[in-house]
Amino acid sequence: MKEKIQDSLKGILSDLYDNSDFNVDQYVINIQENKEKEHGDLASNIALILAKPLKKQPKEIANEVIEQFVVDKDITKVEVAGPGFINFFLSKSSHGEVLKDILAHKDNFGKVQSNNKKILIEYVSSNPTGPLHVGHGRGAVFGSVLSRLLKEAGFEVDEEYYVNDFGRQMNILSTSLWIRYAQLFDDQIKMIKNGYQGDYLISVAKKLKEIKSDQFYKDKGIISNLLNSNRELDDETFTDLLIDTIKTELDSNFVYLRNFALDEIIDLIKKDLIDFGVDHNKWFYESSLYQEKEGAESKVDKAINNLKSNKFIYEKDDAIWFKSSDFGDDKDRVLRRSNGEYTYFASDVAYHLDKYDRGYDRVINIWGSDHHGYLPRVRAAMEASKRNIEKLEVVFIQFANLIRQGKKVTMSTRSGEFITLKELVEEVTSEAARFFYINRKADQHLDFDLDLAKEQSKDNPLYYIQYAHARICSVLRKSDVQEDKLNKCDLALLDSDKEVEIQKMLKQYPALIERAALSSEPHLICYYLKDLASIFHSYYNSEKFLVENQDLMNSRLYLLTGVKQVISNGLSVLGISAPQEM
Repeated sequence: MKEKIQDSLKGILSDLYDNSDFNVDQYVINIQENKEKEHGDLASNIALILAKPLKKQPKEIANEVIEQFVVDKDITKVEVAGPGFINFFLSKSSHGEVLKDILAHKDNFGKVQSNNKKILIEYVSSNPTGPLHVGHGRGAVFGSVLSRLLKEAGFEVDEEYYVNDFGRQMNILSTSLWIRYAQLFDDQIKMIKNGYQGDYLISVAKKLKEIKSDQFYKDKGIISNLLNSNRELDDETFTDLLIDTIKTELDSNFVYLRNFALDEIIDLIKKDLIDFGVDHNKWFYESSLYQEKEGAESKVDKAINNLKSNKFIYEKDDAIWFKSSDFGDDKDRVLRRSNGEYTYFASDVAYHLDKYDRGYDRVINIWGSDHHGYLPRVRAAMEASKRNIEKLEVVFIQFANLIRQGKKVTMSTRSGEFITLKELVEEVTSEAARFFYINRKADQHLDFDLDLAKEQSKDNPLYYIQYAHARICSVLRKSDVQEDKLNKCDLALLDSDKEVEIQKMLKQYPALIERAALSSEPHLICYYLKDLASIFHSYYNSEKFLVENQDLMNSRLYLLTGVKQVISNGLSVLGISAPQEM
């Protein structure tokens, strides 16, 4: 219907005003849903937009347009409101056209044709030092659903996980694994305070022992003695001493130990994500930024030299600094320390330049809310590197609290006392976890009620939505009516207030998909599905569907089929199933 009105307005405006100074094709004719029924079903602000180029009052333009507008069986009235809005009143029967559209396109209803634009979404990117925990869940679901949404909206999307496999944390992981491995031979050996405390490394250590036997432990008494010594060094200094000792004792085998630990943890992370419905198609390793291929400089050195050539680099106290304050950051940032080590920021500059150089139209980062202060320096580096900073978008995700029996669940990642993502999925199912994580706006705090997520009642929003789908499937099974007969039903019979309201809601779905995708607001799909399920359940409780009047029954079943399809499509975008029975 919107397209029909747009075409009519375009023709009228062309006939009225087209000349050498004005061409209607230069302007977008927007048609919006009216929130208040007394103002009609649809509205256009085109008269306000054209007031300046036509040098006329908006209301004058609007009145000239409606004089030429022809009402018909679908559009019963057109009127001017306010400063020059054009309101359109639709007939009840016109709303049924959406049902034909839904049943014609089915799973593709709401999808937009490819626009040949590419987007990279980087999300989760947790350090590869242990299994994912519930703190990663909200960002994981947000990135996954946003990717699905953008694909629905016609974009080509790559989903990337950035693996921080470079630097001290990997040495601590390798050292922690060696300690767990050594404990299999000597249970008196204790884990260091700065080590990774969780039991997950025990299974990795056992696997290492199966492959290497005691090869990494035999004749390594100097390490065991160091661990068991009465040390006077502070924790950080002792950790560095232990890392250096293990590196020396294992020699080239330390690289094997490090890679073994990394591969095992990455495999664990990948499996947990897949079980959670999250599937990155790209994995980018930080270490690749430091590789020098065939004599060429590394990507990190290239990034720094690029900034240097643009005169945004200086040296102070034997360190290399970036003039990020020139671009609004609160202070300049170190890229390479005085000891020659590169900072995390240096890696991030090189990584983001690599993203740009891969030719994406948009680059989206999904970051935790604790990274707010990091954005100005990254944007500064991109601007200093002559990149279009408008391409870079960052969505900040607020932390989610887990609530059990009305109380907040306390966790500590430092001590290894945390609920893993795997444990959460096992407790409430991946689908419930996905829905409850995405059910609020990203920048709002979220209390995840574990008990509610497991509840089978109308208070559980996901259950309420899926139950609507299952209810419709049950009615359709009992009717035993073939779909081709429903296609020939009389849509004019769907004229009750609830039936018209449902059809209006169904018409909103394609625009909602596009809006949610472009504004990075996947929670809007949850809101929509809850509203659609609510009005359906109300309709279900007030009407009978398997009635004696065959024409009326077919019309109502046709409406239910449309609702069922849209619920299924919406849940699919969320990565959630639409069950036929519950």
